[in-house]
Amino acid sequence: MAEIGLVKDIENDKVVVSLERKEACAKCRACTAGMTKKEMIVKAYNQCKAEIGDNVEIVIDETNFINAVFIMYGIPCAAMLFGMFFSYAVFDKYNFEYKEFLSFGIGIIMVLAVYFFISRKEAYFKSKNYIPRAIKKV
Repeated sequence: MAEIGLVKDIENDKVVVSLERKEACAKCRACTAGMTKKEMIVKAYNQCKAEIGDNVEIVIDETNFINAVFIMYGIPCAAMLFGMFFSYAVFDKYNFEYKEFLSFGIGIIMVLAVYFFISRKEAYFKSKNYIPRAIKKV
């Protein structure tokens, strides 16, 4: 995935790049990014020695992008489903009165636990593989 943006600032070995959001992103409105201004700010490794005011091409490897999406959405979703179905089976076996609500609560607790774990491992996940790279001046 490659995008072209304007370098706004330089921070150590990274550049702060302003990207114009694509039209498909603006029409989706699945997140708040689609509902606000058309500019996105991204920090990327400065591999092309870009300066403030340069247009650069930003890339992130598709495999790493898919892995990042899986870490942030797939694992918490799986944890919630596992927590809900497993706890529902246990509550059903022992004839709990409010097993649906209890199992939903367990699912939410599982999601929170997974997000807590992910936030504790954030330094590991912020390795060079998951951060975009400015590869060339355009």
